[in-house]
Amino acid sequence: MTRRRTAIYLAVFLVAGLSWVVTRPRGGSAPDPVDWWTLPRQSETRRSAFSVETRKGTITLTPKAAYRIQAVVASAERYWIDRSAFLSPLDLALVWGPVGTPKVRKEIDFYQADRFCIWSTRLSFPRPDTIHRHFANVHLIPGNRNLRWALLTLDPGDEVGLEGLLVDATGPGGFRWTTSLSREDEGKGSCEVLFVELVQIGGRLYR
Repeated sequence: MTRRRTAIYLAVFLVAGLSWVVTRPRGGSAPDPVDWWTLPRQSETRRSAFSVETRKGTITLTPKAAYRIQAVVASAERYWIDRSAFLSPLDLALVWGPVGTPKVRKEIDFYQADRFCIWSTRLSFPRPDTIHRHFANVHLIPGNRNLRWALLTLDPGDEVGLEGLLVDATGPGGFRWTTSLSREDEGKGSCEVLFVELVQIGGRLYR
């Protein structure tokens, strides 16, 4: 019985190890560290609408802007079975600038659910409007499988850089997601929908 149990444990560890090797994202060294003191950069794009294939059919993504953000992960929520999980497996609550400092982040409570994120704090400084302008809840659409696995490794406290396109998404059954194009809005429709083409996590770069 002991030998059989040992064999079972070894088989489980072997499968887990092989799974990690297969799904481990492939990346290289980043030329510069993540600079989460900088503001997100949004610019015009001439990229045309394009399609991505999912397990629920073809989704059309319409680029609205090119986007780059360097931030600290305040909260990460993985989605497996909600209405949008087939397209976006992860939402990140991101903070930057003065809100990205460890001293401030530990005094703010973030809660993510149902694709929303709310925060609360007793801090008198930074002011609530400052926190609001340096915070975003982002729906992430990985550009490929390698980027998907890289994004799914992210946890609170990680320094991350994301580059890609802010997009509107439409698909079968009336599926529609509309991206925010402002860091000033709030409530329903204020989240960015980001098609991710490049990820930097600390000193590692993934494409």
